[in-house]
Amino acid sequence: MKKRITLWILVLTLGLTACGQRGEMPPEEAPPALEVQAPEQSGESVRLSRQIMSEEELEYTNREDCSNGFVLAEREEDGALFLEFTRPDAPDFSLRISQDLTEALAEYQGRTMTLERVETPNGTLYDWYVSAGYGGLVSGYSMPFWVDFTGDGQPELAWLRHGSGTGFHESVCTVYNISGQGEIIPLVEPWEEMAASITVEPQDWEDGYIRSLVTDCQGQTYTAWQWVQEEVWRDCSYWPGKSGWASLEIDQERCTLEAVMLFGLEVPHMFGAYMGGLRTELAYDAEQGAIIRSGPIAVSVDEKLER
Repeated sequence: MKKRITLWILVLTLGLTACGQRGEMPPEEAPPALEVQAPEQSGESVRLSRQIMSEEELEYTNREDCSNGFVLAEREEDGALFLEFTRPDAPDFSLRISQDLTEALAEYQGRTMTLERVETPNGTLYDWYVSAGYGGLVSGYSMPFWVDFTGDGQPELAWLRHGSGTGFHESVCTVYNISGQGEIIPLVEPWEEMAASITVEPQDWEDGYIRSLVTDCQGQTYTAWQWVQEEVWRDCSYWPGKSGWASLEIDQERCTLEAVMLFGLEVPHMFGAYMGGLRTELAYDAEQGAIIRSGPIAVSVDEKLER
């Protein structure tokens, strides 16, 4: 036993000595500092050692099914590193995003404009974070679209963001008039109107599910199911407001937006359970100068799963 203790002390002493030696590395043995190669001449675009996005992310974002017709590159000019979106079909367009992702500068048809950042629901500003949904190192979605929402033959630049978590999904779409001065075209979100377009009445509890009667604004009725524990089902109720799962998608062919929101009963001490979805369309309205709900609200309900 004494021999084991002595051997352990010797190993510990050697380890501490080695650590001390590493901490006192002479300057000539220290690893070299990361060098960033400067461009050969002012204004030349080159790739630097320190990247805003990885090569894998850039390659994924530029895939045909992800790019929305844009080409994304990482560039450096006059000592400033930035991301740049261009379009092969619009050689007079570029969108530059600063290295810290806080500023976006658009150039189109000879005009240069700074695009306004938008606020999150809690009042903080969205950064110009770029991701086409790359799943390895990047979560979420944040990409530009090129769509003529107003129907005047000139494109608008739309920036669509998705964020998700357990049981929730949030979309934000901002539309910029780059044929003008880059001002934001208002988008009236339809979530409260969609939620108020139906009533949900719990009827009974059957084999792990609440059976509910859903009635839309046209008087059409549906039978919907939502999993819940029997002891709390009588305390569940429908709250006609925006749910935790609300998504916007851009239809580039029809120049519209599709809004989808899941709905369900409020369940005590539980989150993320839904029984169906509400769907509608948004389009530009010239009289209001805004993108608003333009179609009916369709209801779909989930089938009862076999347990």
